[in-house]
Amino acid sequence: MREHCFVVLIIFFFNCCLNAQLAWCVKGTPGWVVPERLELPIGSDLNISCTIDKAYFEQPEVGETCNAPQLYFKMSTEMGGKESSFKTEPHIWYINDTTILFTATNLTEQDASYVCMCGKNGIDTSRVFVGTKPSRVLDFDCTSYDWDYMFCNFTTPKNSIITKYNVSFETQKNSSYHYPVDCNFDASPIVNCNITSETYKKFSEHYYFRLDISNPLGQETQFIEVNNVERMILARPGQNLEVLNITKDSICLSWEMPRRSNFIGGVLWKVFVTPENFSSITRPMWRNNSSALRDVLCLTKLPFAGYNYLLELRVRNNKNLSRWSPPLNYYFRTASERPDRPPRITNGSFYVYSSHYVHSSEAQLTQLTVYWEQLEKQELNGDNFSYVISEYRVNGTITDSSKIKMDMNSATIENWNPNAQHELLIRSRNNVNTSVEASRLIIPAITSEDTKKRVPTKIRSVYHSSNSSYTLTWLAPVNSTDLINYTVFWCNSKPALQSKCNGSIHFEHVAKDRLQFTTQSAQPISLNMAVSANYGDRNTGMHWMSCSRDVRDDLLKMEPTIEEITNSSLAVKWSTERVCPAILTGYNLTYCHRPAGKPDNCTTKVLDSNAVDYTIHNLEPYTYYSVKMFMYSSSRASKYSDELINRTGEAAPTQPRQLEYSNVSSSSVILTWKPPLKANGVVRAYEGTFYHDNKTEYFKLPASTDELVDNEKLVAYELGNLTAYTHYEITIRARTLYSSEPSNVIRFRTAVGVPSPPVLDVDNTQLSTTLKWTAPQRPAGRVEYYEVLISQRDANNSLVDQQSSYISGQRQNRSCVMQTPVCTPLYRFHYQVRAVNVESLHPRINDDLEFEEGRKLQQCNAQPPLNLNEYNQIQSFGNESLYRLHKSLWVTHEVSCSPDRSSTQLLISSAELIVAAIIIAMACHMAYKKLQKMSDIDLELPPGLKDTLKKPMEIGSLGGLCGAVDAPSGGIVCTRLDPSPQYMPHFMPDNMPHHDFSNSGNESAKLLLANSGSNCCADEDHHHHHLHHHDQTMTTAGTLPVSYMSMSQDLLQHDDEQQVLATEFGNESVAGNRNQNVAGGSGYIKPTQMKQWSANGNANVNANANANPSMAMPLSGYVPVQVLQTRPMPAVPPLAAASPPATTAAPAPLSTLNSSNYVQAADLHKLPAAVAATTTPVAPPPTAMANQFGYTAMEQLMKPSPVLPNYTQPTMTTTPHRLQPNIGGYVTPQDLNAIAHNRHML
Repeated sequence: MREHCFVVLIIFFFNCCLNAQLAWCVKGTPGWVVPERLELPIGSDLNISCTIDKAYFEQPEVGETCNAPQLYFKMSTEMGGKESSFKTEPHIWYINDTTILFTATNLTEQDASYVCMCGKNGIDTSRVFVGTKPSRVLDFDCTSYDWDYMFCNFTTPKNSIITKYNVSFETQKNSSYHYPVDCNFDASPIVNCNITSETYKKFSEHYYFRLDISNPLGQETQFIEVNNVERMILARPGQNLEVLNITKDSICLSWEMPRRSNFIGGVLWKVFVTPENFSSITRPMWRNNSSALRDVLCLTKLPFAGYNYLLELRVRNNKNLSRWSPPLNYYFRTASERPDRPPRITNGSFYVYSSHYVHSSEAQLTQLTVYWEQLEKQELNGDNFSYVISEYRVNGTITDSSKIKMDMNSATIENWNPNAQHELLIRSRNNVNTSVEASRLIIPAITSEDTKKRVPTKIRSVYHSSNSSYTLTWLAPVNSTDLINYTVFWCNSKPALQSKCNGSIHFEHVAKDRLQFTTQSAQPISLNMAVSANYGDRNTGMHWMSCSRDVRDDLLKMEPTIEEITNSSLAVKWSTERVCPAILTGYNLTYCHRPAGKPDNCTTKVLDSNAVDYTIHNLEPYTYYSVKMFMYSSSRASKYSDELINRTGEAAPTQPRQLEYSNVSSSSVILTWKPPLKANGVVRAYEGTFYHDNKTEYFKLPASTDELVDNEKLVAYELGNLTAYTHYEITIRARTLYSSEPSNVIRFRTAVGVPSPPVLDVDNTQLSTTLKWTAPQRPAGRVEYYEVLISQRDANNSLVDQQSSYISGQRQNRSCVMQTPVCTPLYRFHYQVRAVNVESLHPRINDDLEFEEGRKLQQCNAQPPLNLNEYNQIQSFGNESLYRLHKSLWVTHEVSCSPDRSSTQLLISSAELIVAAIIIAMACHMAYKKLQKMSDIDLELPPGLKDTLKKPMEIGSLGGLCGAVDAPSGGIVCTRLDPSPQYMPHFMPDNMPHHDFSNSGNESAKLLLANSGSNCCADEDHHHHHLHHHDQTMTTAGTLPVSYMSMSQDLLQHDDEQQVLATEFGNESVAGNRNQNVAGGSGYIKPTQMKQWSANGNANVNANANANPSMAMPLSGYVPVQVLQTRPMPAVPPLAAASPPATTAAPAPLSTLNSSNYVQAADLHKLPAAVAATTTPVAPPPTAMANQFGYTAMEQLMKPSPVLPNYTQPTMTTTPHRLQPNIGGYVTPQDLNAIAHNRHML
């Protein structure tokens, strides 16, 4: 005891010192244990201290306290064992007010956690492992795989202390170097180690493994030797397998065997050859031949030709403990061969159908079937196997056998003559050939005496269920003279066919003194058996058994079936195929009710022996019944049949019970009822029917599975979407597959609800206004009264006055009369009516309450007026503690007032006419201004366009509108309209299409529209003068903008006598060439035409024009920039005699223009100047900005060009340039013609 106290004091001082050193480490934790982890040997003592941190519990955030008396330890194991708590001595020692000490002695093996607890909270945990020193491995094993790698595994001995295993190996014993092995411990305690091909030593026979095992309690070294060759598993043989030869009884195979040079002492082979459906063939040795490259195996003397075999081949090293490789499973088939034998047949192996045989002096034809024993599957020797009758003789004469119906186990001869002798030869045949030998069957003539006296009788078959065998018994024929023996036949029976075989027939001969035969055991449960009596030269064939019986019960156990099931009956049927009905007395049928899985209330029926079925009636629906029966004779009875358990079908359930209602509201009601007492099936749903207002409606509720278990549980359903204040009648039906009878009927009326609005009709005169309305279409109650609201609103829709009136809803006359209110201008009256239902919150309230006398005057008086009781009753409905009001929506009639309705309407109409007239006048004025503004447009064309317009051409070719000016530099395109133009017949005014320019997007189109009725040139002189004057104000330099020209051709007839005038600036007029070739009137200007036209722009215009008359003004195609750049500059005419010589501007380089096929508006300023500047320089006008969308717009042409020189017209005073309006659109030839024709207007 003194020593123990000393140990406790030492631990106490140790903990005190440790607490002083670790206090700063555990700040913020409730405490700590020392030590936190221990690994001890079995039988050791355990000491763990637990200390709480008072500073932690003094923090206000913790909100808890803990002292040493509250501390204890709780132990739990990792294996999920029972937890243990230690709270008192000798395990718990209190050191001070913050520390306790846990002690335990003689520890057992464990992997446990010791948790220091304070109340229900854990302070800290110490893990304790108690185990042993490392132990040796007992099941270390290795396997090598085909000289490629090695796999080893072992099981670690059980130990709670974590133990480390380091595995290495060497191939030379006591070598200084060990190869480490990578091991996986994921499947612990099974350790898997893998020696990969990088470290695997395939040529080393011995591996010396070293296991270094250690844990905190000690270490252990274990040495294990492994024979690499013995542990070797070779690869599956059969690589690159080839068939060298195959015959009807042999096959030779060849395959490669890699790494043969690695084998030490050779290899061993295991060969299994298994025919299909047979056991393996055992041979002491198979013929084998191996070389360094390939192995050859020949399987000879195989038993069956054309048959399937399985070869299973394994290989291993030639070592005693070596392991076999995975098997090669190779399926093959031997070559086909003709069948070795015909089918087996014997005397009497035929059956004569007696039902078709008539005994008389004249031979009658009937049917006969010959049976034989089929060859087994392994005897077929090939595919497409069949049986053939190779020869058929009747009374020694060969007869055609093609009419004999062949089957795999029989042949049927139709129209068989029993008075003739028949002989058949039967052979086997496959895809190779027919069998060499044949089976012979002789069917002698059969007389009536044979059928009466040479036939075995009372053929019976007894089934032995103990070993599944049959015994056939019979009586000898009446005439046994010359009887040699009997032949017994048996085969699997076909259903309901006693004389037919399902498969091959088998037979065996029985001595004539024996009258029974027993088959071997394990026969099928249904077997047909027959016997024939064999005489020297007579045979009546096979005679089938008539009945069968069990040797133990004397009668076979029956096998009844349930054929038809209804909800109240079961139809039972049975077969007498294997029973002798003649010996039966009857049948005993018992059926039992099985409500709880056990037979109950059983009933037995005795049936006649001739019965083959029976229907059990008056059964309960959807109920299990068991049926069993047996047959009996006068002396004994069969066993009961197997019990048949079936359930009757579903029927209609009984009606639902105790249908009730509750919680009736204006639109819903809660229905409750109990399920049917007898479900008679699975209640799938409840179907409800409810009647109201001479209508029938339905609802459906799925049934719950709980109701099938407890039929006393109430079913609740809320029926919604009901009509307020309506009488309802409801019934419920339960439904399985069929519906039950309806439940009890419940009747109720829904609560009062909100009525629909009434329909209001107002009839006013100068003196009175009558409000009439119809009752709500859906009253939803009694409609106790109607509320009438008269309100007056001013022009700002502000409420001026409002008064309410009440009319009893119980009256037939629903109307009220009021004095027509005084009409105030722009004021409106609202007449509103709504219906009100009253719901009494206390049904027992006395309706005969006394009210104070008094009546408020109403704005609209009922007809007749309300009496005092009616008025007071309506007023009492306002008490919210007694009544709840259900008010419909207001129905409103609005009346607007004005001093004089007719004069106001006239004033409004007059104002509308005045406004319309002002709008029309402004529109006309704006249109006039617009046209006037359009007529003031001045023509300003770029220099290039002027040259283009001055090109000589025959304008007459365009339809005879205007002539062309044959000037050196071209001319203005002009269109002249004669006073009385001669139209072509198809261009008569009535037939010509009208060109509407009003929708065009530019001003030139509007000019064409404005001047479409005037001549383009008033007369010849005026036109000549106008053109000459216009040419003096234009230059010839510039570029032609890209324009889309669409001109109508041949509108007028050609006038050969018409004169074409043209004026050139500084030159006399020259008549144009009438035969000049002019391009089409629509499309773009072609570049080739542009080049030709450009070539005429030199000083000698007349000469070039005459020399090449085809170079006319291009009217279609594109204008490339290169053509404009290469066009020569026209000569500048002298402006005045006193003017100094002009200087020629340098042309712009070609690179300044783009290379596209269009002339961009932005590139117009890059073209060279057409004329030289005057001697007196004048500041050029501001440069017009080109547009940014790539075309030459009309407004660009109208603005002054920066390349035009400034000069003073000789005969006119210079006027400042007028800024033209911004006219959008493209420049088309029609636009240019319009500008030329209307030049006098600009």
